[in-house]
Amino acid sequence: MKRIAITAVVFFLVSALSVAAQGIDQEKKTVGFLFGTIHPRNQNGVPVTDQAGKPLSIELALGTAFFVGYPDPRRGPTNSFIYLVTAKHVLEDADGTFLKEVKVRLNLKDASGGKQWDYLSLQVSDLNGNLLWFHDTDAATDVAIAPLLPDQKKFDFLAIPTVMFADDPLLKSEKVVEGDSLNFVGLMSQYYGDSKNYPVVRRGTLALMTDEEIDTPTGRQHAFIAELASWPGNSGSPVFLNLGGFREGAVIAGMNLHLLGILSGSFLNKVKGTTVDTASIMSGNDLNTGISFIIPAGQIKKILDSQPAQQYRDMQIEKLLAPK
Repeated sequence: MKRIAITAVVFFLVSALSVAAQGIDQEKKTVGFLFGTIHPRNQNGVPVTDQAGKPLSIELALGTAFFVGYPDPRRGPTNSFIYLVTAKHVLEDADGTFLKEVKVRLNLKDASGGKQWDYLSLQVSDLNGNLLWFHDTDAATDVAIAPLLPDQKKFDFLAIPTVMFADDPLLKSEKVVEGDSLNFVGLMSQYYGDSKNYPVVRRGTLALMTDEEIDTPTGRQHAFIAELASWPGNSGSPVFLNLGGFREGAVIAGMNLHLLGILSGSFLNKVKGTTVDTASIMSGNDLNTGISFIIPAGQIKKILDSQPAQQYRDMQIEKLLAPK
């Protein structure tokens, strides 16, 4: 297993643009599966221990991540920095602290052998537990991003270019509304493949768009609400908006895909009420409602546009241009 330091690199993005044209097969190539070691805790917060009283360490599938390409014309019009994106909570241990590292499982281009996947190891936090991945200043924003370019000769993957992001201008110009078609591609914890990664594909519709922030497990944040059932392992999956087919009284041939955002989680069957003395109570249960919330792709772009991310790209360009 190869350890990859968090460094930015330049990638020729010619094949990545085909994601928009080719559909599901290309979408699958944008995702990787995240694995890590967690330390489970009881409901009272006490670590779960083995028979010898030692806290348990369990390695398991954590969730999904996907590749995006951020253009940088300083090295040519087709060059981009490549990043790995996931939901930030996927990188957390059971106690809410960040893991030290995760492993990214990706399919190999050479399918002649028995095992057609391999791991890359990525550092997540420093010795003080600080998250090393790029993230928003608002702690509630459930997005984490790390520079990562796997070996393009070894691994079979594609990056989603930022031109495919469903930003606010596109949502308005295309008159995106509730009922429009969505799908996500990601890891299903119950089965993700033995010989290679097999992402699950689930379809649904955009259920609610609002200018207001909504309550999510990581805090109040801007999110889309979708009729799109998700389960543990799906967190961090890319959610695609399909503007093809029958829309606005016209038929658009083929698929017209855009990245709507990141699948962050599902709503449970719980509602909050207030008693006459203003105390808050929760009613309901922990059943999955089949309704998910999606962090907009604009939040990814916001983080990649931020000063820390730009400074990092500047440093990498300086290294590339430095005299040998």
